[in-house]
Amino acid sequence: MQLRVLTLNIWGVHFIAKLIDQRIQALVEHLTNLDVDYDIIGLQEVWSKSDYKYLCNQLKSIYPHSYYFLSGLIGSGCCFPHKIQHGDWFCGKLIGLCKILVNGYVVNVYNTHLHANYHHVIPKDIYLGHRICQAYELIQFIESTSAADTTDMTILLGDLNLTSDDLGFKLIQGILQLNDSFLQRINKDVFDPTVGINGKTCDLPDNPYVKPHPYQGEGQRIDYILYKARNDSVKCIEAYPTLHKVPNSPTGLYYSDHLAVYALFEVEKKTSNQKPGDNQIQKSLDEETRENLRAACIIVEESIQRIQRHRLFCLLLVIFLIFVLFSFNGNPLSNGYLYLILIFVKNLVSLIGIAFDVWLFAVGKPVERNALNAMQNSMYLRLNNS
Repeated sequence: MQLRVLTLNIWGVHFIAKLIDQRIQALVEHLTNLDVDYDIIGLQEVWSKSDYKYLCNQLKSIYPHSYYFLSGLIGSGCCFPHKIQHGDWFCGKLIGLCKILVNGYVVNVYNTHLHANYHHVIPKDIYLGHRICQAYELIQFIESTSAADTTDMTILLGDLNLTSDDLGFKLIQGILQLNDSFLQRINKDVFDPTVGINGKTCDLPDNPYVKPHPYQGEGQRIDYILYKARNDSVKCIEAYPTLHKVPNSPTGLYYSDHLAVYALFEVEKKTSNQKPGDNQIQKSLDEETRENLRAACIIVEESIQRIQRHRLFCLLLVIFLIFVLFSFNGNPLSNGYLYLILIFVKNLVSLIGIAFDVWLFAVGKPVERNALNAMQNSMYLRLNNS
């Protein structure tokens, strides 16, 4: 049996992303093309439910089964109440699971989109600890839902926002023992000629939707199809990035600011020597994974300490704003209208700032800290038990 899998971050952020309707239509035309034949498609950043319904209606004759993961305020994603301008908080994005029965095989397909990395616009990667915690939470979710005695094959696909050298990615591979389809593919000579063979999927310099930044280089590989199967009964025949520039587009349209990733798997017929419990997740960790976990705990601790410093800053800012609120008000009877307007604006801004900083100090930052602490405690527990 063969299984064809595709993943794509469609960059469907309305009012920000460019040419969404045209790009989605181009994707529909590709997926309905008689020359392509996918079995499983995972999409990320389908923020508008109307876009999802449009895709379903256009593709229902070929792809009759679909599921939309609802979460957060505007879609699905990871949730920390921090940096509103970056948007990740509104989404609650992390991971969704579809358990699929394919010709008698139980296949768990996980679609994920981890917290974005803003390192190219911020001098320091302030979300490193958050993404590590998300990666570990993803690990725990897959462990708890993909036992070897109930699952024949596990597929993790999506935009991980992690390169293969990042600590979070190493933890995912080291603990879950997942194979990287692009690296494990048998036919390495098969690739999309419009893309090339380097495997990069994001921040490509020839993509017009990507804003150049100092750390861009030749791009990054952050979109993946990872897999494992009971008794190594699955082989990856082909895997490569694809769906870059829309063919024959007169306007130079591209499908997304990311590339898609395609993988073709060959699943061997079930044999009688496949026993429940085979290929169970390892109880003991190799030393490299243990060192990665220790490093992760240190990074998360640094993030927790930074949050505590932010709380102190918020408290000091509240004290300062209270001082500003009750100062420089003058006598309203002896000043002109312009002065009164300035006083009103000053007091309004002060009250808003006080309310926001009190919320951060009392609610926002403690929630963020506790979320990181919970994952750190889980990491320590695994280290001790292993």
